[in-house]
Amino acid sequence: MKKRKSAWPLVLAIVLNGAILLALFWSYHINVPEAGGTPMQAQLSSGMQAAPAPQPVPKPAPVPQPAPAPVPKPAPVPKPAPVPKPRPAAPPRPSAAQIAAEKAAQQKAAEQKAAQITAEKHAAEKQAEKLAAQRAAEKAAAEKAAAQKAATQKAAAEKAAAEKQAAQKAAAAQRAAELKRQLARQQAKAAEAARAKALQQQMEAGAKLRAEANMAAARAQQAAENQRMLGMLINTIKTQVSEKWSTNFSPALSCVLQIHLGPQGQLLGTPVVVRSSGNPGFDRSVIAAVEAAAPFVPPIGLAYSTFNQPINLKMNAEDLNHG
Repeated sequence: MKKRKSAWPLVLAIVLNGAILLALFWSYHINVPEAGGTPMQAQLSSGMQAAPAPQPVPKPAPVPQPAPAPVPKPAPVPKPAPVPKPRPAAPPRPSAAQIAAEKAAQQKAAEQKAAQITAEKHAAEKQAEKLAAQRAAEKAAAEKAAAQKAATQKAAAEKAAAEKQAAQKAAAAQRAAELKRQLARQQAKAAEAARAKALQQQMEAGAKLRAEANMAAARAQQAAENQRMLGMLINTIKTQVSEKWSTNFSPALSCVLQIHLGPQGQLLGTPVVVRSSGNPGFDRSVIAAVEAAAPFVPPIGLAYSTFNQPINLKMNAEDLNHG
């Protein structure tokens, strides 16, 4: 980029030319009066009168003393009056030739001064151009050095980035291979664990099925045993109730009572008629016989859960009458 020239040398030359012209104009109007005129100094000298010199005032005589007679002092000699200075003669009026010569000399001096200023201006412009060219060369050299430095730094950065990327890629590949091996080991372990778990589940399922089958068989056997023991308890209760039965009713009468027994075979609460015989007297007599026959001896081996449940007793008048 071309550096812009400074305008200061041109401005300085214009100012100096103007100052020279102003000085020439001023000196011409002060030193060269117009034709037929009187110089200013001559006019001032002719129009003014010389002031008279001041006269000295004589001192008063001293008063005489009565005695002794004083010797009179000599009177002071008055100072001589100052002689007035002669008026300066008016300078001779310059001739037209002198005025023209002086004007030509002043114009020549102005031209020489303007030529000097122009030469100085050209020299300053050349110096400025030289400095601008030198600065432009320095700037171009600095820019070239900066560009070379930036290119070197960029190449180094790109090389470092490429090396870093290659190292990262190699590390990533190594990590991927290691992860793949670990995944294969984990899959193998998972497959082995799955086979072991399946075998364990199969064994547990078989054991559970056998246990459930055994439990079901045991429950069925226990239920059958409980029913057998409950039947024995009901027969024992009926036998003990028939022993307390002392009345005769129609053999066709029958009712169903529900009773609750305690752990010792004691009667809990009052027996409840769940199905009446239709003869209240028979129902009441059966309840009274049951209450009189309690407590009942439970058979050995009867589960408490079965024994503690409500027991339904079907009481027939025919069985009680022949008890």
